[in-house]
Amino acid sequence: MNRFDLAAKEWDTKPTSQLVAKATSEKIRENISLENKQILDYGCGTGLLAFSISDEARMVTGMDNSAGMVEVFNQKAQDFGFDNIKAVQHNIDNEELPQNAFDVIVTSMTLHHILNPNDFFIKCKKALKPNGYLCISDLDEEDGTFHEKHKNDGVHHFGFSKAQMAQFYTNNGYTLIYLDDICTLERENGNFPIFLSIGQI
Repeated sequence: MNRFDLAAKEWDTKPTSQLVAKATSEKIRENISLENKQILDYGCGTGLLAFSISDEARMVTGMDNSAGMVEVFNQKAQDFGFDNIKAVQHNIDNEELPQNAFDVIVTSMTLHHILNPNDFFIKCKKALKPNGYLCISDLDEEDGTFHEKHKNDGVHHFGFSKAQMAQFYTNNGYTLIYLDDICTLERENGNFPIFLSIGQI
């Protein structure tokens, strides 16, 4: 059992989780239409982002490496009567995604936990339908203090610079249509800006 399994039941009560999900959802909606779309939320956690964008979507599929997060996600869908949203366990480091399956892929605060981000962009491109979108929110480049409480357990990258993100998109055949900070997480050990990037194939 990893720390995300242990934290799953309390995840929705964290103000920082709520803030990032809200800012990400709002800015995605400002830039692209989600109406009647097949959406993948990768690294979905308990579904804060997925549920906030599900009202317009045809279907939202959540994927997460944490069994505890997936369990809470699916219980919420059942409790609230959502029939267009579900989650499954998945490990992007050693599993492929369904090909040509999604109109939009969203992921929030997950990329820094993925060992090889470039491989993630490649796998997402295969999973997207023609003209599909990849939307990523994550930490701006930082010095490693954001996760110091957890001793950077499971953290492979200390955020990403805007230049890095632009390169991931363009090097893998996406057209970058949005890249900017959308909120800031204020903690005792510092302030940490969060960006959103959107690319289209």
